[in-house]
Amino acid sequence: MAMPARDHVDKSSGTRARQRALARVRLLQAAKEVFEEKGFLDVRVADIAARAGVSHGLFYHYFDSKQEIFRELAAAVDERLADTMDVVLDRSTAATPCERLQAAIRLHFEKYRVEARMMGVIEEVSRYDDAVRAARDARQRVEKERLVAAVRQWQQRGLADPRLDPEVAAVLIGSLTWGFAERWMVRGDLNYDFGQGIEQITMLLMNALRVDEGA
Repeated sequence: MAMPARDHVDKSSGTRARQRALARVRLLQAAKEVFEEKGFLDVRVADIAARAGVSHGLFYHYFDSKQEIFRELAAAVDERLADTMDVVLDRSTAATPCERLQAAIRLHFEKYRVEARMMGVIEEVSRYDDAVRAARDARQRVEKERLVAAVRQWQQRGLADPRLDPEVAAVLIGSLTWGFAERWMVRGDLNYDFGQGIEQITMLLMNALRVDEGA
């Protein structure tokens, strides 16, 4: 019996691999949509599979539970939001500290606004899911170190109050940006123009750090 050609086997294998990858992407997108619509507790695996257009059994080929797929989604969303503070550390630009801080805050809030519905679910689940909370804590530690480095950089250049403890300042910035975003965009505690909101929070942070706006 003739053996199938090697290139045919390779193409078939490559096609199946792409199909599997696409099915996994569809499941992740579908899960995000139903979590945003229903919250976490009211979503069933069947809801995710139906939205993705795949079988119930195929879901379990990729994920053990709805908890596992939610944790992956939460980690990805948190990571997209956390990396915005790298703008503060960019020394290649001629922008002032105030301009860099405002750019970082604007980028963070723009991304948060896009993910506001999912962030509301993540905030809720992090209160009772140890894995989600641990992942968020790890992300916050990394972000804190970036902010500590930024504050120290400004102090060394004479642009920020040298009396400030960089770690205290970093925790303040992190708490204010994440906490304010949740109150504003998830809970709806503030009905305010987006651009003006960015200006206000930047002004508050600049005043707290005593950074010279025109330095």
